[in-house]
Amino acid sequence: MLDEAGRLRLLGAAVAGAAFGVVLGVLVASSWTEATTGLLVGVGVPAGLVGAAAGVWSQLRTWRIGGGYDRSVVVQDWITDGRVPDGVPAEVWVPLLQAQADREAAGWSKIVLCVLWTAMTWSALDQHGLLLTVLLVGLWVGIGAWSAFWVIPRARAARAVLRRGVTTVP
Repeated sequence: MLDEAGRLRLLGAAVAGAAFGVVLGVLVASSWTEATTGLLVGVGVPAGLVGAAAGVWSQLRTWRIGGGYDRSVVVQDWITDGRVPDGVPAEVWVPLLQAQADREAAGWSKIVLCVLWTAMTWSALDQHGLLLTVLLVGLWVGIGAWSAFWVIPRARAARAVLRRGVTTVP
């Protein structure tokens, strides 16, 4: 069952997906025609709706892969606490924490891609205009910041808990 935090995460996923959809849709469409209000409404709004749905689907899929929302919350609590409670069998907590620790590579990949995408976006300033360029750069910087300040630190914390837990198991 979703609590308030889960509903807010779904809302955040929808908003981020919508922003990505709008910016990407308008960017692609503006390559062939001038960026106007009509283009924003005709292409951006539907692309935003698709992006919002994709963001929610992606979050739900992440929870499902992690064993459901409740299990994901428990694993995040373990990472926050820096330890796995006594009595949780290693065959349960090791794969869950390993999956969290493995996200570090994905975080670094996003940062590298964000740097490249920002450079590509800035190089097309004359083609897309200042407003669209700034929106895109903001999107790329936001994705990179999320990875740098949330994904990578959480993955490292999960790896630390995993390392400590593995060394204390007989």
